[in-house]
Amino acid sequence: MQHRFCFIALLSVSLGLSAQVYTFPTDALGQGYITRPYERYEAEEGLCNTTGQFLAPSDRQTDLQSEASHQQAVQLLHSSDYVQWMVNRPGDGLTLRFSLPDNDEGTGTRGTIAIYAGEEQLATMELNSYWAWQYCSDNYPGNTPNANGLIRMRFDEQHIRLSRPVQSGETLRIERVTDDSHPYTIDFVELEPVPAPVLASDIQADNIVTFDGNGDIADFIHAHVGQTIYIPEGRWETQKRIYLRNKDNTALIGAGMWYTEIYFAAPSDNASTYSHRGIEADRSNLRVEGLYLNTANNRRYYQEDSRYQVGKAFMGSWGRNSVIRNCWAEHFECGAWIADYSGTPCEDLLVEDCRFRNNYADGINCSQASTGHIVRNCSFRNNGDDDMASWTTSRRCTSVEFAYCTAENNWRASSLGFFGGTAHRAHHLAIFDGLECGARVNADFSGKGFGDTDSIYIHDITIQHCGCSFGKKGEAGDFWGNQQGALNIGGTNYYNVQNIVFDNITVTDSRNNAVHMIAGNGKQLQNITLRNVTIDGAPQYGIYYQGANGNVAYCNLNISNCGKGEQTAHMPTLIIDETCGQSSAIDLPNAPEENIVWYNLLGFPIPADYHGIAVSAKGKKLIN
Repeated sequence: MQHRFCFIALLSVSLGLSAQVYTFPTDALGQGYITRPYERYEAEEGLCNTTGQFLAPSDRQTDLQSEASHQQAVQLLHSSDYVQWMVNRPGDGLTLRFSLPDNDEGTGTRGTIAIYAGEEQLATMELNSYWAWQYCSDNYPGNTPNANGLIRMRFDEQHIRLSRPVQSGETLRIERVTDDSHPYTIDFVELEPVPAPVLASDIQADNIVTFDGNGDIADFIHAHVGQTIYIPEGRWETQKRIYLRNKDNTALIGAGMWYTEIYFAAPSDNASTYSHRGIEADRSNLRVEGLYLNTANNRRYYQEDSRYQVGKAFMGSWGRNSVIRNCWAEHFECGAWIADYSGTPCEDLLVEDCRFRNNYADGINCSQASTGHIVRNCSFRNNGDDDMASWTTSRRCTSVEFAYCTAENNWRASSLGFFGGTAHRAHHLAIFDGLECGARVNADFSGKGFGDTDSIYIHDITIQHCGCSFGKKGEAGDFWGNQQGALNIGGTNYYNVQNIVFDNITVTDSRNNAVHMIAGNGKQLQNITLRNVTIDGAPQYGIYYQGANGNVAYCNLNISNCGKGEQTAHMPTLIIDETCGQSSAIDLPNAPEENIVWYNLLGFPIPADYHGIAVSAKGKKLIN
């Protein structure tokens, strides 16, 4: 495929580094989670040293590495095999993305690795593929092995605090310890400095209570809603869902995502306990931060039946003006599903600096009646449905914003999805390596549809190596073997897709068609604008039309290196405006009054319309 390595970064020469650190190509564009505290070290040729075996890039879904970043990885086949990197910036928090085979029962296999800085061993990590390996013969994945069906989610992650930081210039080594017959596949590691734990004495609150470890943590939280509840360092298990109800102004604060874990231990294969996990809230002015949330769950639904949903990490309406900050959620049905199904407010939730990874469905979905939510500065990875989505069901969603997030290795649906709603914003996102869509705006789900006014504005986004071609289920295509574009714009099934503006979008190295426009069932694309769109590299078409009808405006399209050409023939029922006329008019974000350039910790400029707090290379801050 052309341009296969166009975004594989080598050494960061511009920063004067000699370390084998991976540089995200979107950092220089101010796109993605640019204020992330971690640095990436890839197990790829030219970016590491190893005694293991490199897996060559492959998009074949039957190949394990098709789900790896850049479709490359290293396999440690024997005891004492290793992969190593020279470190750029000190760090004592290590996250490893890996794959071990499953077993015949679907409960995974185990293995041991040792982690070294130079010749000093800093930690031993027990790997477990219990949460990985999802199989699908129908609509939804499950954990029952099925060699004849579709297999996804072959990778998982584990993280650990090392006994000391690996220093700049030291060699970080991952070495296989266990002598068994299984290959240990390493995709990458991320290394970051772990901040000091938050202590109860650091929290400014008059009504603070501290969990002392006695009793069930869920019961303790339920008994103190309306107060500031501090959860100290430790791993706290519960067999119950945590409810933040009855009173506003509850604050649930842990020592930090590297220190405080709440583990929802209810098994997902027991009908009486399948929903006993996650944090559900319906009150206002809530604050949850500094937690790592994990679960015994290893599937999307109980018995693969969508009526039996096994629990989201965060769910409910969350009232008005609530905050979820610095939380890490994995192995849930969804990372978060925010919606009002009970008549309570669902307005102005802020979700920031969170990690939604390795979940079996959505990363976060702002659904029914969600209004004014902001999701920013977050990492999404290896989720089994839309990473960032808003679905308008029976009550319209309005003004949901996704900004400065990175989404990687999504294995079902897309990384960004709008299904109805009005006045939403998605901007400065980096989307990589989706097995199906990178981003989609469609009418495949029932609901109120898209608004008649106030366009949805999607801008400053890079979509790299996403989409899929037609093929036998499990070998190619989506969950049904159908083709998907890296960017899908579809007016199918339920309502018109309308009033959408795409601006400054880059779609590179697509796995199939870069942009797929589709309409059917009497529905149309109406008032769709593509402005300043760059398409570079696709084995099929730059823009592919399938039954598309309605009206679309183009201007400043740049399409190159597509195997079958820039576009298929325009559909006779599709009206094309190549001037981006009044139908596309929308104001760009206002520039700041002061002409100041700010930089993140990696030395890359932060865009002027950045909506958060970012520490510069010199320690300065850009304030809201």
